[in-house]
Amino acid sequence: KAVVSPQSTESSGINAEYGCTPGHVATSTGSAVCTPCEAGTVELTASPNECTPCSAGTFAKDPGMTACQACPDGTKSVGQASKCDPCKPGQYEVGGTECRDCPKNEYQARYGNDTCDTCQNNYYTEGVGFSECIVCPNNQYSFGGNDCKDCPAPGDITTDLKNDDDQRYKCLSDLGEGCFTQTISNQYGTWTTSWMKVGESQSMACPYDDSSLGTVAVFKCTMKVSGAQDVELVEEYSCRNTLNTIGLNDVKSSNKTVEQKAESMEQITANTADNGLGDVEVVTDIIENILEEDNEVLDTNLTTSILQSVSNLVNSDLQSNVTTSSKSITKSMVSTIKKVASSVETKNVPVKTNSVAVMDVKNSEDNVPNSNGVLSFSVKSNYDLGDLSVDSETTSPALMIQTKSKGVSAQRDMSIVIITDSTLMLDEDITETPVVTTSAEGEAKASEIVAEIMRNLESGGNGTEDLTSKKTYVNSMVTEVTVKASEDDEEDFELNLYLRPSLNIGDQYSALNESDNGRRVQIQYLCASYNEDKGKWEQDCKTIYNTESPMDGVICVCNHNTSFAVLMSAYEIDRGYANVQSYLTYGLLGVSTAGLLLTLIFLLPAAELRKTRSAKINICFTVALILASIMFLIQDLFIQADNRGTIRLRSYACAAYTMIQHYLWLVVFMWMIIEGFLMYLSLVQVFGSHISKYMLKFNLAAWLVPLPFPLIGYFVFTQTYTVGEGKSAVSLVDHQYISETMCFIKPETIAFYTLFLTPLCLCIVVNLVFFALVARVIKNSKSSGTTTESEQMLRQLKAAVGVMVLLGTGWFFGIFMSLPVPDFQVFMQYLFIVLNSTQGTFVFLFYVVLNDQVKTHWLVKFGLAEAKKSTTSSSAAAATKNTTLSTSKGASKSTKENIYENQAAEDHTYSTAEYGNMDKTGKHEFPAKSEDNAKI
Repeated sequence: KAVVSPQSTESSGINAEYGCTPGHVATSTGSAVCTPCEAGTVELTASPNECTPCSAGTFAKDPGMTACQACPDGTKSVGQASKCDPCKPGQYEVGGTECRDCPKNEYQARYGNDTCDTCQNNYYTEGVGFSECIVCPNNQYSFGGNDCKDCPAPGDITTDLKNDDDQRYKCLSDLGEGCFTQTISNQYGTWTTSWMKVGESQSMACPYDDSSLGTVAVFKCTMKVSGAQDVELVEEYSCRNTLNTIGLNDVKSSNKTVEQKAESMEQITANTADNGLGDVEVVTDIIENILEEDNEVLDTNLTTSILQSVSNLVNSDLQSNVTTSSKSITKSMVSTIKKVASSVETKNVPVKTNSVAVMDVKNSEDNVPNSNGVLSFSVKSNYDLGDLSVDSETTSPALMIQTKSKGVSAQRDMSIVIITDSTLMLDEDITETPVVTTSAEGEAKASEIVAEIMRNLESGGNGTEDLTSKKTYVNSMVTEVTVKASEDDEEDFELNLYLRPSLNIGDQYSALNESDNGRRVQIQYLCASYNEDKGKWEQDCKTIYNTESPMDGVICVCNHNTSFAVLMSAYEIDRGYANVQSYLTYGLLGVSTAGLLLTLIFLLPAAELRKTRSAKINICFTVALILASIMFLIQDLFIQADNRGTIRLRSYACAAYTMIQHYLWLVVFMWMIIEGFLMYLSLVQVFGSHISKYMLKFNLAAWLVPLPFPLIGYFVFTQTYTVGEGKSAVSLVDHQYISETMCFIKPETIAFYTLFLTPLCLCIVVNLVFFALVARVIKNSKSSGTTTESEQMLRQLKAAVGVMVLLGTGWFFGIFMSLPVPDFQVFMQYLFIVLNSTQGTFVFLFYVVLNDQVKTHWLVKFGLAEAKKSTTSSSAAAATKNTTLSTSKGASKSTKENIYENQAAEDHTYSTAEYGNMDKTGKHEFPAKSEDNAKI
């Protein structure tokens, strides 16, 4: 456009009166000091020695200008402007002075336009000022630029819309028959699809790419997971070049100065919606050329201009498939940015733009910022690095970098690149990277992410797979740290980072969601580094963060240089059937606990029953199992997965509860081993097994041996990590002992495997050996002659099951619950629950219900049976008062045999044979020395 008002003409030479060149003014006639007019103002011939503001719709870019220029199409200014601002998407420019909203059913997707486009057929806008049109709701259609209207009845669609193909296909599409004709436009081109049935796809060439590249845009018609009749058009692009790529290639081949090239790049990439993968490639080449021409030393202004171009690309949606080629392009860009960081002329000061910042740290300089090896950055928002600064006094840092050698902080030279998101770190496993520019957008995005995770959970799996959500996000600034090589490099070099999450999804417990089918997921954070060669984010750093308040930040403990970030994903903590398993566990364990209490009620008051050695051991085992079961059953009264219970998760109270539970279950395991040992001595070895003060020794072993395990678990596996020093120091606790969602040992940790699973496996192995030996004795037992072979086999089977349950061999199946075989895994889980949640029930069954001596004692006690002394030895009679039943109604003598009874009518658990022999001091030996014990 031509030069416009204020009226001006070209001036030449020196102004004789004032002695200043055009565009400059002096404070007095003949003054030796001439000052250029500021940008946005000009010196006009009509008003010499006066700086006149540019009017609305015009601008003066540089100081010392003599004419204002009209704003380009699509931009506007309000007066005294040094630049014109482009109209935002959803607006159009009018007269260079204002931007108006696009009318209803029109749109503008790009910055800096003076017109709006009409919505295509079957699309509309909900009002004015929209940057895109949306498809008409189901069973509605539209003609371009008009509101949507209802489709005809299904049977009338073909006839009523026979002359309107687009509208007819839209209505058929909503019935689930296919995808209607659509026009898709983005930075890579514009394509119009034809009608496609579900499952069909169409491939079209990328208009700006050379045909030799073989790049295409693919459009697939698929069914949505949300409904049987919902279809959608899925877009996939391998396209590379855009319209911008043409302009950038011209800059690359031009003879412009490095400053002019940087400025041109910045201008061309300013409209982020128009940037594509090919633009990343060409910008990388231009920056490399600038580095070569400028001898790899960049002043602050040039660096800022370069970074602004990169920032524009970071803020773009590249919309390209993640391929080997695309990874190679972005890898080159990241490597080039690292070169820029190390080439900055001014050291120890960050050079920043909104989305990218770099800094070269030199400890030899006077203004060294990382004293004691700690570098602390503050920034108001992770979305905008414009106010990024080095601040060692801040109490709320956004980023801290600490280098250590042999565990001690050490100052190191390094170059740093900070990027707001991972647009340039392509990884097919990163489903989506949030790109937001304000806190409000961040909050909306956080809600969208949680909803998307839940939708993904609903659509994936049938409740038997060990699935985790496929959605993974980078939820922090990406920090590229390159520590310069040092002669003092050691193998124990450590790089610790503190990263503040970008999106606030709430605490881990409020982010816990339950789907309609009962499956639950929870959000977790993971420190990761980007492997440029593989094009993958790898979780190779230790992650520490406060699950109750993730926005307190994440500490990453690493031992290498690269790009670091915090990944955010969901993991499944409860599949749908897990709720059923929980109810089953609580139900069976409640019945089991009641059985254990009844066992004590029937044994403790009966002095003659509890005198035997095995009875004493059984009582001790029962008490330990009751305590462990009750602690498990009542925890929901105090502890909740959403951390709203009386006992807060991972608090000191929770730690105490965890250690008590851990300790009690280990005590139970110890008593199960002692039970097995007792059975072995009583039924297998029989002779030569005297143990003096056996109850004291057994109790010391059962209650003292497990004691160190929970103490080691908490104090060894709970560690505090600190990054930084002084006011900016951040400390977080790494809980590798306590679970995130309950007060018990954290599964799949070293603490769990070494301090719980290993003792359990040892108990299982020992008792399996005892069980095998005892089972052989049971198998070889002979019938007394009063039972048939089938009855004897049933008795043997019943005895074997009873021994297996009492020895806790059901815990053996727990080892197989984590095998990645879905159906088998679920079966093993149910089997484990049934066997171990009913252990107390079987204790009551075999210790009380099926024990003739216990039944006889209580029947006689309540007058329901008559006590008759047997003809056994006087010592045995005095000890146990062995009786047979005779009911008050005169019922015949019972002929039922006890499954633990040998041929001498001695019961295993409460055996009178234990009193059959005494040593010289009159004390009973352990176990009984009687051959009858081997004839069970």
